[in-house]
Formats: sequence, structure tokens, C-alpha cells
Amino acid sequence: MDSDASDEAIELRRAIGFLELPEGRLVEARRMLEPLHDDMYVVYSPDDEDTVEIAEALARIRLTLDGTHREAPEA
Repeated sequence: MDSDASDEAIELRRAIGFLELPEGRLVEARRMLEPLHDDMYVVYSPDDEDTVEIAEALARIRLTLDGTHREAPEA
């Protein structure tokens, strides 16, 4: 696995991922936040406040994206 789990890198990756959300770039946010969550899970623990926050954001992203895909007309 390729990652950068230094405190500065984690904060930067988190900021970038969360900046994508208000812009509606959910796929991009998910691409940034999923590997970050994996790193946070290992480095800080699944119970860490930031790890939980990222997991919750990912859950909301998945629900939104899944809802979007279900509502799309089938070809």
C-alpha cells in the first residue's frame, strides 16, 4: 500500500477531501478520503475522532452516490 501517514500529510489529505464535498465532487472526495481513512484506521485507530469523522463522511458520500446511480435511467 502506498501512503503518507505523517501528521502534516494526513491533515492536507483530509482538507483536500473535505474541500471537494461542498463543490459536489463526491467521486473525487471519495478517492481522497478512502485511502486516508485506511491510513487513519491503522495509524490512529478506528475509534479516533478524525477517523470516525472521515468514516461518516464516506458513508454519506456512498449513500448519495448510490442514490444517484439508482435514479439514473437504465440504457
